[in-house]
Amino acid sequence: MDEKLHLLFDSGFIKSYGNMEPVLGKPEKAAQNPLFRNDSRKETGVIPQNDPWKYQIYCSYPNIFRDPVLLRYRCYYTVLLETEEGKAGTKTERGSGLITALAYAESEDGLHWERPALGLVEFRGGRENNLLRLYAHGSSVFYDYSEERADRRYKLFTRDDRNPVGMCVAFSEDGLRFGDYIPAGIEERIIGDTHNFCSFDAEKGEYFLTTRAFSNKNRLVMACSSRDFIHWSGAKQIFRGDTPEDQSYSMPVFSYAGLWFGLVSIYHGGDMDSPLYDKVECELVYGADRESFSRIVPHESFLPLGSGKDAYDDGCIYCAAPVEHEEEFLFYYTGGNGKHTGFKNASLQLAGLKKSRLAGMAPKDRERPGRLTTLPMPLKGQKLLLDSERERDGYICCRLLEADGKAVSGFDFQDFDRPSEKGGEWMLTWKGQKSPAVPGDYMLEFTVYKASVYQLKEVWEA
Repeated sequence: MDEKLHLLFDSGFIKSYGNMEPVLGKPEKAAQNPLFRNDSRKETGVIPQNDPWKYQIYCSYPNIFRDPVLLRYRCYYTVLLETEEGKAGTKTERGSGLITALAYAESEDGLHWERPALGLVEFRGGRENNLLRLYAHGSSVFYDYSEERADRRYKLFTRDDRNPVGMCVAFSEDGLRFGDYIPAGIEERIIGDTHNFCSFDAEKGEYFLTTRAFSNKNRLVMACSSRDFIHWSGAKQIFRGDTPEDQSYSMPVFSYAGLWFGLVSIYHGGDMDSPLYDKVECELVYGADRESFSRIVPHESFLPLGSGKDAYDDGCIYCAAPVEHEEEFLFYYTGGNGKHTGFKNASLQLAGLKKSRLAGMAPKDRERPGRLTTLPMPLKGQKLLLDSERERDGYICCRLLEADGKAVSGFDFQDFDRPSEKGGEWMLTWKGQKSPAVPGDYMLEFTVYKASVYQLKEVWEA
């Protein structure tokens, strides 16, 4: 069975619309959150002395995947460590006495996590910790399905915070013991004190890096590519915020339905009187390719900050590229309960969303029907499945149009079989027929009232 997906917010699939606007999907945060914490007591900043990782005072920039060899979820993330020179247990701001490191956790089910004592790195007189590398900043680790060499199957890209600071890569056979750093040769204007996110683009056969640079005190998302993971291209800008209040901090990317998406952490600087000042939110952006990304719904959070005295994500959110699980995207993220530049506890958290619900279209004025017409598409007997959601008194209708805009006889609004379900995926039919008897290129015109439309799926059965 072959399938082709179309996301109905995508301007590359829409011919015209009226009284419609893009809407974001709403990931549901897991009831088990936080999944694990790297924290001190929120009120005092005092680190619990019975915590085996008591010198890890913050965690961020997660990289999570289900390992096809171990059949376990693996998490690689950046931590801040308090050195002997730091003030033990009372750090209230970033500064002297802190260093970065790469830490590790694993899980069988993606909900219950272990931070194993690996014995690989000596820190403060012992090796009973879950550290992989000291001075590693904003690291990215992933399993490379395309790699033929077993000793390079796991890849690491990181900034080495030691002097001189530099961007490096390393390889591993087991995902724990990485070889010596190899300089990546990234140009000097790339600061790299962010999530230096790497992935493999199978369509282009190359590795893709998102990182960060500065321009006039504004943070920019930059991208580089590489054929061998060692030699990298020059960096180019692929996304930036609009103002100092709206700066792009980091941006893991992923592809779905022929589009690219970015989970951009937006840092709010500028206006010190704003309630969002010095906080970091997560927005969803997209592009037809990797060359340029734009907002779907400007300035709207995709993963909203938490609220309430017990929230562990009310100050900062940094999201990992999603893990695919059946029909759902699992969005793991690290949440901080304080502002970007101040002391905060941090934790790993999870939110889930149906893949087809990343974003859609809905009436701008909910009291009036909206309309949306697609570009012409060839219909040759395939099924058309629409994923949508409607209110109790809402409805969705669809008709087929010829290239000249004339309605196809027998496939007009009055012929359309309206679904009884309020939401989910259902097949478009007109008096039981799924497409005209004569194959051809047809446009779909939707009328939408108190409802949202997300994804159209073409299905060809053998």
